[in-house]
Amino acid sequence: MSAVAEPTVAPKVDPAIRHLLARGDTAVPRDAAEARRVDPSAPKIEPVLEEVAHITAADAGGVPVRCYDPRPTPGAEGRVGCVLWIHGGGFVGGSLDSVESTCRAIARRGGVVVVSVDYRLAPEHPFPAGLDDCEQAARWVLEAADSLGIDPRHLFVGGTSAGGGLAAALCLRLRHDAYVRIGAQALVYPCVDTRLSSPSAQEFATGHGLTKAKMAWYWEQYLGGAEATPEAAPMGAADLSGLPRALVVLAECDVMQSEGVAYAERLAEAGVDARASTYRGMLHGFFGWSGAVPAADAAIDEVTAFFRE
Repeated sequence: MSAVAEPTVAPKVDPAIRHLLARGDTAVPRDAAEARRVDPSAPKIEPVLEEVAHITAADAGGVPVRCYDPRPTPGAEGRVGCVLWIHGGGFVGGSLDSVESTCRAIARRGGVVVVSVDYRLAPEHPFPAGLDDCEQAARWVLEAADSLGIDPRHLFVGGTSAGGGLAAALCLRLRHDAYVRIGAQALVYPCVDTRLSSPSAQEFATGHGLTKAKMAWYWEQYLGGAEATPEAAPMGAADLSGLPRALVVLAECDVMQSEGVAYAERLAEAGVDARASTYRGMLHGFFGWSGAVPAADAAIDEVTAFFRE
């Protein structure tokens, strides 16, 4: 009698990262402290930290930021572009350290200055506190353009997950601003829709890392009972015209995948130069695994090439 093969867990997930799902889904956090707690025994992938010439801390008008400059002598070879990078973490967690590898890689490979934003977190600081901090950081970057050695005409924004949602919202908020002009937005599996009703939100609701229930909880913490206006959830905007060109990077096996595609399509329908790029077999969070997972390196290279277009 031949043996009966056991069903494959999460068959669409790349076998190289499937071990991350070995412990099954984690429960919805009881509070923010639990959401921010790191389980040292949980399976994880350690990214490789790329060398960057200068990494400095700064105060962006009350908002802590970390600046990554790949030039051995900043400003000596002319000005470069600047990427304002916004970390993920469900609006509740994440930090400058959580995107250290990503910011290093974008700065080195893209030849740009990266300014990483340490915005205030929910639920202690619900919407719009985090978005306000990102706007303040963007304005500071332009004010500090000379000292940073950047070209203010080449200001870009990007982020992962909640940070991608904040990046999209920042572009909406500053769409008609006379001072801050954002040239491009790179949204990596962004949180842009509170409804969580897309096909991927159903297909990958459980068993694939980030769950639909946990994402719903994150939205509740961020909104704090407030209405989900377009500046909180950009998919709700009636008009997306006039926004910066956009690249939406997505993981195939992710609650957020379909809404990311839908957002890119809506941008394109509004006349924005926008496209979505889905990485097969990947999970939410893969963009942070540079140097360890080939798809992460490919995605970072795609983002840096996009900023250079």
